[in-house]
Amino acid sequence: MNDIADALTMARNISRAEARAMVADVLDAIVAGAAKGEVALAGFGKFSVTRRPARPGRNPSTGEKIVIPPTNRVAFKAAKAFKDRVAG
Repeated sequence: MNDIADALTMARNISRAEARAMVADVLDAIVAGAAKGEVALAGFGKFSVTRRPARPGRNPSTGEKIVIPPTNRVAFKAAKAFKDRVAG
């Protein structure tokens, strides 16, 4: 977060506190959108929540069989423009 806030401070000639507040607001909006199911940022990527079902597992300490409860997980799929830029 600090790196992004520092870049905003330089690019927009605003205070670091203002930049940090802006970054925090954007991140909050992404989290809120993902919590509703999906949020897409054009040219960057898509955040989505997927449900991971219950599954069998083992307790590593005792070897006892257990059931790992279902969970939600966040997935990110990078946009083509993002991938192209990172690839060089």
